[in-house]
Amino acid sequence: MADLNPLIRVRKHVVEQKQKFLAELYRQAEELENQKKTLLDQLTEEREKSAEMDSAEMMGYFGRYADAVKDRVKDIDDAVAKLETRIDIARDDMRNAFAELKKIEITQDRREEEEQAEIDKKESDELDEIALEGYRRKVDEG
Repeated sequence: MADLNPLIRVRKHVVEQKQKFLAELYRQAEELENQKKTLLDQLTEEREKSAEMDSAEMMGYFGRYADAVKDRVKDIDDAVAKLETRIDIARDDMRNAFAELKKIEITQDRREEEEQAEIDKKESDELDEIALEGYRRKVDEG
């Protein structure tokens, strides 16, 4: 039977690479969420400051600023949605790669168990033969 350990090492490497890629996607999603939070926090601060100034001109500037922030937040939300799709695909891909790795590992374990069972049986047969030979010699001598 063929040794599957080299194939197992390759599959483990593939799974590790897929995990790293998925981690990078999660990091990007978190970064986008942080950008969104920062923008919304800044918008709240600016709203409070413009309310304190209570100037019609300032309200005009704030309205354009608020619209720009809302547009940027919408862009971030769209990017996060696209990233979530990529994350789902990457997660499924990683799960499939991991499942394939486990199948190969289980096959290798079963092969090793079968080989060990064969070795144990041969040893047992040899010991039985030695014991029988010893018994025959005793019977022949006695």
